[in-house]
Amino acid sequence: MPKPFFLTKTWPVILIIWAMDMGLTFLQVRMQGLPNREALQLGLMESVPGTLITFILCYWMLPYFIKHRKMLLFAMLTVIICLVTSWITVYASLPTLCNSVRKVMADPQACGMQTMFPGLFIGMLFTSGTVCGIRFYQEYAKTMIDHEKLRNTHLEAELTLLRDQLNPHFMFNMMNSIHVLIERDASQAAEMVLEFSDMLRYQLYDASRPAIPLQQEVIYLQNYVNVENKRRCHELEVTCNWEPHPPLCYISPLILTSFVENAFKHVSQFPDRPNFIRIDLFLEEGTLFFVVKNSKEHGPAASEAAPGAKGIGLANVRKRLTLLYPDQHFLRIEETTDLFMVYLEIKINVL
Repeated sequence: MPKPFFLTKTWPVILIIWAMDMGLTFLQVRMQGLPNREALQLGLMESVPGTLITFILCYWMLPYFIKHRKMLLFAMLTVIICLVTSWITVYASLPTLCNSVRKVMADPQACGMQTMFPGLFIGMLFTSGTVCGIRFYQEYAKTMIDHEKLRNTHLEAELTLLRDQLNPHFMFNMMNSIHVLIERDASQAAEMVLEFSDMLRYQLYDASRPAIPLQQEVIYLQNYVNVENKRRCHELEVTCNWEPHPPLCYISPLILTSFVENAFKHVSQFPDRPNFIRIDLFLEEGTLFFVVKNSKEHGPAASEAAPGAKGIGLANVRKRLTLLYPDQHFLRIEETTDLFMVYLEIKINVL
């Protein structure tokens, strides 16, 4: 919705106030019996200096003092400038003012500096203060808009960087998996290459969009699990419970991938005990619940592990969640001596 012109431009406000000031002065003295010429002259003498001072304050001094954050000094200078300008205006126009006053007043002694100066000073200060207030609002709004644009640009660049870091990380892991499988079963390796090409196509085209249907993300995760199962020759007990018929809703692409990838990367390899991964994904009242658990070999818990031990995958997804879903997600990562669990909630709009 467009803003009124007086909230985006200052000079129309100054001209309107100047016209009103001159017009009111003209009508006031004209109604007291002065001819049009003298009434117009008095209106110009009173309004023009104030208008010029207002232009100088708004377009020259105010931006400078806002930039240097010295608004108190600006306020003090505004009062001083209005005081001096009012005094000079009254002093220079006093003969004309008094001559006009004598024509309409019975007591000509009422015309003097002490009677003319206060009214002009207060009027000029009020006019300049009002217009400078509007101008300050405009400058502040412009600064906030510039900061918001800069912030959005920074967020977009950071999200792009995080996504670019994620894709090569995934690609290197998968290429290594194919290399391992070639030595075991060339036919399955060939099938994996085809499936992997579909996954890359998803990353290159679908994942480049800011949001995709949840169903596409689920299909991608299912393909990922299938490829990993083939690579490991079904040595793991992988249990997946996907939302059977997810409604139409959108999610940021590849936001869930790192958790599944991390589970396959760090799952235990016990020769005499079950090694398992469990994945649960379901929707409930506009909230996506995603839980990933995997067995792990005995080691220090999360609170004892060295900082940064989990690599860039989980660190990236934490940043992406913070940037994309501020105050709309909950992430908890728990680690014990033999279990690693990720619990994620994301509020998404179901269409």
